[in-house]
Amino acid sequence: MDDSLEIAGESTAEVDTEIQVNPVMHIIAPIAAIAVTMVVRNMLNKGYEKTTGKKPPQPRDPQTSAIQAIMWTAAITTAAAVAEIAVYRIINKVGAKRRAD
Repeated sequence: MDDSLEIAGESTAEVDTEIQVNPVMHIIAPIAAIAVTMVVRNMLNKGYEKTTGKKPPQPRDPQTSAIQAIMWTAAITTAAAVAEIAVYRIINKVGAKRRAD
């Protein structure tokens, strides 16, 4: 198998590196992700209330329309997912050590 990478007709040797993540980061990352997700959710709820003057839609409330419940859930979930990805990437970057073999 050829271990080179061809870019625009030029052959470049592929760098073989192994990334090792500090085991402590496996404990810290989920805790940080949960905390950041809670903060993001709280900020979105407060922002909604400040902007509209109403409490955010409660998806379980039968008086909340299905469209409104779906839209609010999608917004909260998307923001939480983006925050979680950012936290995991930052923590993994901080805790990673590259080692060339």
